[in-house]
Amino acid sequence: MSENRLLKAWGLTRSFLLRLTPFWFIYGALIFLFFLHPLKVGWDPSEYLAFGKWLFSGGTVGYASWHRPLMWPLLLGSLWRLQFPMPLTMQVLSTLLYFAIPLVTYFRFRDGRRYIGLVVATQPFFFQFSHLPLSHILATLFLLCAFMTDGWLAGVFAVLAGFSRFTFFLYLPFSLLYGKWKQKATGAAALLTPYAIVMLLLFGTPFLQFTEASGIINHPDFLWVWQGDLWFYPMLMLRYSPLLLLAFTNKKPSTLAFFGALVYFTLLPHKEPRFFIDILVYGALALGENFRRAPWVLATFHLLFLSFMGPVYEPPAEIFLLVPDGVTVIGMEPGINSYRDVVFTPWFHFSGEPDMNREYCVFSASAVPCQEGYELCESHVAIFRDTCRSWDVLWDEGGFVVARNPAQTAE
Repeated sequence: MSENRLLKAWGLTRSFLLRLTPFWFIYGALIFLFFLHPLKVGWDPSEYLAFGKWLFSGGTVGYASWHRPLMWPLLLGSLWRLQFPMPLTMQVLSTLLYFAIPLVTYFRFRDGRRYIGLVVATQPFFFQFSHLPLSHILATLFLLCAFMTDGWLAGVFAVLAGFSRFTFFLYLPFSLLYGKWKQKATGAAALLTPYAIVMLLLFGTPFLQFTEASGIINHPDFLWVWQGDLWFYPMLMLRYSPLLLLAFTNKKPSTLAFFGALVYFTLLPHKEPRFFIDILVYGALALGENFRRAPWVLATFHLLFLSFMGPVYEPPAEIFLLVPDGVTVIGMEPGINSYRDVVFTPWFHFSGEPDMNREYCVFSASAVPCQEGYELCESHVAIFRDTCRSWDVLWDEGGFVVARNPAQTAE
């Protein structure tokens, strides 16, 4: 009797194990490896949150960053307005959204496409930068939803992806080639039209955010910091995600989008490893559409790198906690906006002298890099640093200075 029970239990266990696809083993390993590294905040998330605060406070807190896509600031700003604690809330939210990426395609499809989200989430750079609450996570979810749906809803999701990360707008024109283009165009127009009207009324152009973003990424004074040759992204692909090359073996719209993204970022002078994320997503779509095993094999290959992807640097939080809420701050580092509700004046470029008529200052030695021998940059950074150090210094180590303006705070 007991032997029969053991055989039955073994049969059930064996059946359960056989039903476990490679997805769950890889997904479990991904979660384990993810929590080996601490969650961070960083520069870009602080700007997104500052923009959200500015939007939901009527301009009395944070600052306007119109070069940032709107969706992530709107979401973070609404949560801040509802008095959710920051930055913890945006860290938890982005982590949950990150873990949802592999699941949405797995439960939607039954072929190679079910591993698309897993390929994306396990890619080493996507994994590394997902420890920061960045917009690429939300943008990827919207893009996958656009890929999984049809008709007008697909158009809506495609636009939401673009408004989360501008380069994801590239998917929209190619998605029209999948069919039902009129319905998709209608869904896209339902969001793009009111956006264009509002921006036209406010700023006289519907393209303000796009021109602002282009100006930032192509600014000639900082291109020397993020240099790379034409083979920068192809070599990253060969090293970390070589099976993505199989995606070029078909002529589907997703492959065209993959090729378009690769060409665009290859020709872009500004090159960073994190921009490979914008190429990766399209490659994963194309790979999943044409191969059943290659996607999960690639996801497994990605796992080999994840334990070696070090955390992204961020300033220590305690330096920002030295500044109280409700004050005016000029800073070379936006991180304070993640910890305090302040009226922030960014000084991220050396072209003009800093206006130090504020209550507090935050100096960062590495925030505004000066090319060797560029006297204008060096002199303006020195003005900021020396003025900050002439105030009541609260912190001065590790390349950071936080100080209180005695003249302003005494009034």
